[in-house]
Amino acid sequence: MTHVSSQVAAAHLELIETVSAAIASPEPTPTARAAAMLAIDRYREDGWNDLAEALKSQLAGRTVDNSRLDDEDQMILAAVDRAAKEPQWLHSVAEQAEVEAAEQIAALILAATWGEREALEALNEMREAAQAAGIPGSTAHAFVAIVEGERRLDSLLESHANAQTGLIERTLVALTQREQDLG
Repeated sequence: MTHVSSQVAAAHLELIETVSAAIASPEPTPTARAAAMLAIDRYREDGWNDLAEALKSQLAGRTVDNSRLDDEDQMILAAVDRAAKEPQWLHSVAEQAEVEAAEQIAALILAATWGEREALEALNEMREAAQAAGIPGSTAHAFVAIVEGERRLDSLLESHANAQTGLIERTLVALTQREQDLG
């Protein structure tokens, strides 16, 4: 079985949830099937043609030809299959991805607080992307505030209404741990 990266599964969580719910049921409801087809069609529109065909085959109960799929597509198919068999697994994937992301972001924030230019630029680009997407007070904005010295979760969440609570909290924990390990 293909190993499924928690980051890949989390990035495609909505698609995986929708398609696996339709596959898990021996007789999927018309609503579940329609939702799965809609999600698959959105991926096709975004250029994921081979994945869309494979998912439609999987949904129809046909054998899927993996030869045309790249590694990420194969991981998505494997995640759909696993989530159909073990729905509780999918719920842990998003949490695992958040933990992994928090560790990476904590390292980035620590480097930025030490003045590492590339880290500062990366965080600033994240903030600018959120701003350009019309998301003020985003998670990226909160990360910049952490670099600037704000470490209280309640204050960060109050001043960054669109921030992801779990990711901010986990990042603060990871950052504190890294700082303690260095101190």
